[in-house]
Amino acid sequence: MMIIPLPTFLLDILLTINISLGVLILLVAIYIPDALSIASFPTILLVTTLYRLALNVSSTRLILLQADAGEVIRAFGTFVVGGNYVVGGIVFLILTLIQFIVIAKGSERVSEVAARFTLDAMPGKQMSIDADLRAGAFDLDEARRRRRLLQRESQFYGAMDGAMKFVKGDAIAGILITFINILGGLAIGVLMRDMNAGDSLVTYGLLTIGDGLVSQIPALVISTAAGMVVTRVASEEAGSALGAEIGSQILAQPKALAITGGLLLALAAVPGLPAVPFVILGATALVAARGIHRSQARAIERARQEATAPVDRTRAREEARAPLAVPLILDLGKEIDPLARPEKGGENLVEDLLPAVRERMFDELGVQVPQIRVRAPWPELEPEEYEIRLHEVPVARGRLPKGTPPKVIAENVLASLRRYASELVGIQEVQTMLDALDRTHPALVRAVVPKPVSTTLLADLLRRLVDEQVSIRNLREILEALAQFAPVEKDPVVLTEHVRSALRRALTHRYAHDGTLACFRLAPEIEEAIRDAIQRTPSGNYLALAPDLGREIVGSIVATLAANPDAPRILLTQMDVRRYVRRLIELESPDTTVLSVQEISPEVRIQPVARVEMT
Repeated sequence: MMIIPLPTFLLDILLTINISLGVLILLVAIYIPDALSIASFPTILLVTTLYRLALNVSSTRLILLQADAGEVIRAFGTFVVGGNYVVGGIVFLILTLIQFIVIAKGSERVSEVAARFTLDAMPGKQMSIDADLRAGAFDLDEARRRRRLLQRESQFYGAMDGAMKFVKGDAIAGILITFINILGGLAIGVLMRDMNAGDSLVTYGLLTIGDGLVSQIPALVISTAAGMVVTRVASEEAGSALGAEIGSQILAQPKALAITGGLLLALAAVPGLPAVPFVILGATALVAARGIHRSQARAIERARQEATAPVDRTRAREEARAPLAVPLILDLGKEIDPLARPEKGGENLVEDLLPAVRERMFDELGVQVPQIRVRAPWPELEPEEYEIRLHEVPVARGRLPKGTPPKVIAENVLASLRRYASELVGIQEVQTMLDALDRTHPALVRAVVPKPVSTTLLADLLRRLVDEQVSIRNLREILEALAQFAPVEKDPVVLTEHVRSALRRALTHRYAHDGTLACFRLAPEIEEAIRDAIQRTPSGNYLALAPDLGREIVGSIVATLAANPDAPRILLTQMDVRRYVRRLIELESPDTTVLSVQEISPEVRIQPVARVEMT
């Protein structure tokens, strides 16, 4: 286009494409959710600027050679400005000044500041991504995606800082090209075509003004789009358009809208001002403010009612169909009143006993028990029955005759929670614990999680500890042990044993009395038989004990414990076989604690009650 002459009909098509591109880019800038959704915008600015300048060269050639540049330019020179080249020149100058001084200048400054702030914030954002990755907030792929997004953001704003110079230069070039065209047309008309100065100015002036308007209007539209892109703040809601976002934010304040309506009505009473438009707009603003205020009031009242409304049977059925299971449920028959107090000053179930159960679980095992939902009366139960559900699966059921204190239910709930406490320790709960520890011991957390211990592995280790009633409240000491042993040991079973050894003071304090630990000891031949049956594989270790030998060992342990009913049910063995002994007897004797010698503090004296021998 800059070198080859174009026919007028082809120039009309290209000018129409230029106008269409400007409108399209403006609409895209309005509907994108954030600036990076159109990351190619700096290149678009360069291409459209060169495209417009090429059209200027082609149209200038036609205007000066033929005094005709097609229907589009003629329409802008005659119809748009009324055929008056003076009016057209003024309109052209106003549009150019708006683009150059207001939009281009402001967008250039915003791009410059955004590029500077984005580059300054990059190290902090990189460190934040690395910290979240170490904390296990997301995986390596997500970290790479965020780093790429951060890199694209810095490149985008850096490119926009330079691309806005194209917009500014385009406005300056438009003014110069227009003046050059007018002077050139005047010279050609007077000197080469024997026209007087007035006719030359009318002919070439209108065509030049039309050419300038055809170029500057799309340029103004694209400059406005560039300003929208660089000033756009990413919305919290995905896919939110600019118009909807502006409307929701402005109309969120009905008081401001009402004051605006009142001021418009007051201006309608000013002598000399047209009353009709002020009255219409003022009344519309007041009506809209009233409607928004009522809508907000209804939403607040609805939220308050939902927060205070009792759970009826229909709502319970709806919640039962929810995608997430309720962690803990206590169902009561119609004869059991969860709010009843057995005597004056006594404790009721919901307000006193169940919160105390949750606190006791945290004190004993370090497990944060979620809120226990009480459903009463529950139609599926007998009047005096109660049922405890874990993840909506029944785990305990009983009867509470009249006159029995509700403390019995609380004790059964506590017993069930102790038995199934490990099921309440998941990845989310572990991450919450890590976040709390990170506020006081950030270096320790970063040294262990996610390498060499991932959040998933840590959750597995904590579940193994809680499953044997070992408290995980001292997460700091647990991570200290993992920092020492996890780099060289990958088997979760062995890692758990090392952690238990690190917690020996807590274990000894729980089971020893007056500096003495009364316990049962396994015979060396039993320990050796179990040790020989441990199979070690790359995926982990497991016990491959012959069934008859396993039954014989379990029978010997149960018989020895039964022969000493008054002694504490504590079995002491070596560290490498402790876990497997526990697995052998957990069904026949679930309340027996199995400890290893390495888990006993040196200052505690071991007092054997009896030795378990092979029968």
